[in-house]
Amino acid sequence: MNKSFKNLATLFGAGALTFSSASGELPNFNNVTVTVVGDAGQNMESLNKYADDFTKAGVTIKQVGATFTGLYDKLKTDFVAGSGDYDMVIFYPSYIGDFAGNGYLTPLDDLMKKTPASIWDPKLDEVEPPYREIYCKWGGKVYALPYDGDVLELYYRKDFFQDPAEKAAFQQKYTRDLVPPVTWKEWLEVAEFFTRKQGDTLAGKKLERPYYGVAEYGARGFSYGWFLCRFASAGGVYFDENMNPKINTPAAVEGLQNMVDSLKFCPPDVLSYGYEELKNAFLNGDVAMVVQWSDVGKKTADPQLSKVVGKVGFALVPGTQVNGRVQHRTPMPVGRVLAVPATSKNKEAAYWVAKYLSLDKSPITVSANWSGQDPYRISHFADPSHYKFSDEVSRKDYLDATEANLKNGFPDLNIPGAAQYIDALDLAVNKALSGEADPKAALDGAAEDWKGITERLGKDNQKKFWTEALSSYRAAGLLQ
Repeated sequence: MNKSFKNLATLFGAGALTFSSASGELPNFNNVTVTVVGDAGQNMESLNKYADDFTKAGVTIKQVGATFTGLYDKLKTDFVAGSGDYDMVIFYPSYIGDFAGNGYLTPLDDLMKKTPASIWDPKLDEVEPPYREIYCKWGGKVYALPYDGDVLELYYRKDFFQDPAEKAAFQQKYTRDLVPPVTWKEWLEVAEFFTRKQGDTLAGKKLERPYYGVAEYGARGFSYGWFLCRFASAGGVYFDENMNPKINTPAAVEGLQNMVDSLKFCPPDVLSYGYEELKNAFLNGDVAMVVQWSDVGKKTADPQLSKVVGKVGFALVPGTQVNGRVQHRTPMPVGRVLAVPATSKNKEAAYWVAKYLSLDKSPITVSANWSGQDPYRISHFADPSHYKFSDEVSRKDYLDATEANLKNGFPDLNIPGAAQYIDALDLAVNKALSGEADPKAALDGAAEDWKGITERLGKDNQKKFWTEALSSYRAAGLLQ
């Protein structure tokens, strides 16, 4: 056995490591158990799909599931106690500042450099920059590998946009071509145009029920992401360099007002729309446009799920005109990364499992409907063969749009306290959507809540963490 691997095994307390002579691609960890924790359901399904490969590598996977909303508490409790119950963790990258900043995770840089590269190198250089720099790194070190490249995307009914009668009517009303909206002002115009009453005509057919131009994520929980679409593209950032909230600037208020105005062209029950309802509204053919996560694009092509197969266009999420040019900043709500706790008893094997999922099997995983994962690597877009669409044009358009949105990705807040800050913002957005408060009052209230959270967590510490976050924003090209 190579001396470096022997030393590594001794350092990490793992079993002796050899390499499989059968394939030359899989290591052999000589029957170790890697305990993996993450949110239960489709996002852990890859552990089952590739179980045979793990077995061949001498690894038994033990799965521990958590609820989507309970994952943070489950991990934090284990980390603080130092119990070492988990060897690999799947978590939302908004937690990386908390987990890495507090020393709960193992830096992966040294493992990534081991040889042979086919076993150890996760090829982070080909991960899209916003994901690599912001969601996988902290303080200049790598603490996580990418697993799920969540990003929002614009979906629209291209058959309606290409209909000659609809194009002529739009040109007459707005004196411009009917194209997917590039700005949020255009979003409202197109939404208004396609909103029709029962009995009206749409693309040559008489409507048997009302039709709506758009739908929003109106339910409590992630509506903040749809606000961030407007806020971020206007140049918004969460705080200034002294931790003063910037979520209630005039541009932020204008963005939230745009979202409120959008409700006039949405189904009447839109305030109850979460992921499933918003997805189904589009897949069932009830609305002309939605902004949704990138996994929905794959579902539009599945006749078991979609009534609009072959009728969907894909585009950048609308932006905001800033200094004479349209700026796009697409939110990346949730996502998932893979990391090795500092207290893991099998760090070497756990890291390899993470690398195998993040790189080797990722082309299959991110293209499959069973996984819930979305692309995040340049290679995911370079090879479209795994994606199942009814026609080549749709497949190419989906991948092009997904990559373009990811290149312009705007991250979830990822410093300690992120969950508290985001919850306060989401509540404010919902107050504005429901009419409980106007957008300015709602965001002013959230800004005050943010100040309170910062004081409770310690402003000096939070400022330090935010400085680290800003460095990653700059590294990803999102800030000058």
